[in-house]
Amino acid sequence: MMQERRKFYRAPLSIVVKYKDAEDKDVEAFTGTIGGGGVFVETFKPLTTGKELSIELTLPGSEKKTVIECTVVWSREKYDNESPPGMGIKFNRITKKDSARLNELITRILVGGSEEGI
Repeated sequence: MMQERRKFYRAPLSIVVKYKDAEDKDVEAFTGTIGGGGVFVETFKPLTTGKELSIELTLPGSEKKTVIECTVVWSREKYDNESPPGMGIKFNRITKKDSARLNELITRILVGGSEEGI
């Protein structure tokens, strides 16, 4: 029997995420899925595995920008079947308040199918 590696549920969510690329230039991309432990960022220019970075995003229903310290744990430069190119990013440091807001959002998406009213 195959064991699930994920510790957190993840939900489909397309929101803008900002970070610095390998040349330290500002980049804006979109999330594909998000979970309590990390996020998939869709990009044709993923950062290398092991790269540490800060991401900035604004969760639906909030005007507050959330900044999270992260590490790239895997990347895909080309489409793989129907999976888009991008990178899997693990959250290293996130405040308890932001983590709670994120988990509430994920629950609402998974249970209700929408991020409205967060």
